[in-house]
Amino acid sequence: MARDEMAEETNADRSLLDRRSYLRLAGAAAASVVATSAGTAAQSSDTLLHEPFEDGTYREHFTDVHDEGNWQDSVVESPSKVGSNAMRVGFPEGYFDGMIARVDPVEAGYLSENTTELYSSYWVRFDQDFENGDHRKKLPGPGNIESGTGHGGDPSDGTGWSARATFYNSTASGSEITLGNYVYHMDMDGTYGDTFGATRVTKGDWHRIDQHLKLNTTSGGSANRDGVLEQWIDGQKTTDEHSMRFTNHPEDGINYIWHVWHGGSNPAPQDQACYFDNWALSTTQMPDISGSGTSGSGDQTQGKPLELVAGSNTSDVQYEFTVEGSVTKNTSAGDKAAETNDSITDNGDGTVTVTGKSGNGYGDSYYVDGSFTSMSLDESKWTIRYDGTEVGVQELLPSAAPSVERFDVSTSNKLGGDRMFSVKWAAADADGDLDTVEAVVNDGSTDVNFAVNDVSGSSASGWELFQFPAGTTMDVTLRVKDAAGSVTKRNQSISL
Repeated sequence: MARDEMAEETNADRSLLDRRSYLRLAGAAAASVVATSAGTAAQSSDTLLHEPFEDGTYREHFTDVHDEGNWQDSVVESPSKVGSNAMRVGFPEGYFDGMIARVDPVEAGYLSENTTELYSSYWVRFDQDFENGDHRKKLPGPGNIESGTGHGGDPSDGTGWSARATFYNSTASGSEITLGNYVYHMDMDGTYGDTFGATRVTKGDWHRIDQHLKLNTTSGGSANRDGVLEQWIDGQKTTDEHSMRFTNHPEDGINYIWHVWHGGSNPAPQDQACYFDNWALSTTQMPDISGSGTSGSGDQTQGKPLELVAGSNTSDVQYEFTVEGSVTKNTSAGDKAAETNDSITDNGDGTVTVTGKSGNGYGDSYYVDGSFTSMSLDESKWTIRYDGTEVGVQELLPSAAPSVERFDVSTSNKLGGDRMFSVKWAAADADGDLDTVEAVVNDGSTDVNFAVNDVSGSSASGWELFQFPAGTTMDVTLRVKDAAGSVTKRNQSISL
């Protein structure tokens, strides 16, 4: 999720040869025949559970169930959000029952030890004429109620707690229903849970619920006020609490409570139902559950998911990539959702260029339908996930694209009020048609110097030397182009 106005960058396709008139302070290049190969992508293990509700096997995830004989769940073809089917949970007139179950990640075999942090996502939809009163009804969410407290009118006592989603306050003739969090925590006001983040949404449409909970720490066996509870509805953060006290025993971990329940004390006033699709759990990031299809707003999503996540200690780090095909924003990815200040530009030649920036552990997400032709970012400051797998830039680019084998930027001698810095580089191309290597120095807003080298063959190396006032910070971009026009870029910053 980009947090600041996006900085302007030069067009990735801008010709390297246009800048030969600039001063090249120093440089050398040599060519030889060297072949390189890309590494193998590491498989992602972030997602603990992903359930698309295509068949009845979803019950196999549950490690504990209650009153299963009265459940009103079934797989239906319509409505569905992602894929061919979804799960329907019915509430017959006069009934409370929907589903009551629990997932213990350790007992289920998804983890070897209890987790103190959990992300969860699912889609939910209510019948157009769904009706319920002001009592808080229950939707799935994180919790640990094995002690017997922290739900059902038994306040949290430092052992049991829960942070389920909730729905309430809808009339049969009205078009909206309220969603929020229903939380049993150590500082709750009364016997029953507190409500956080109440938000009105439309019935008859699919809505995405993203949840993130991190248990509080303890000091001397007592809970500290540092627990985290966040919830997003359709990509908008509605709950943002960072001083929660859930438990005196965080070592007991987090379970996931699958409660779909028409209580409090008011049963369903008529036969009605809600629906669920594409549920997922993760311990490290918000799961990608968007898939393909049409959202409640009518937006179409297609292609493979791309997620760019900035490092936790970064600020305003930039990226740029070009795709031959199309790119759409994923605006329902929580704190990794693309926003209005992230730019997608149609280049008019069948390609689009995407630019943005982020920092502090936030990120941007897209759907890519096509092939990457270039990507420019500092890989030491970004994590890239494509189609669920963590990858490097070279793994996204065509095999024929040139590669950067070395890109070292380091300070050198101080000359009066200036300081020198060197750029040592090496490039390779499996096709043997290297053409140009260019080092570009930018002061944060403007290109201020360049060094361009003609190269050939399968590999080349060299160095450049630049001089600027001491105390300044410069951005350095290395661009490698082959004879076919494929460009590979790398960025670094240096403080003089």
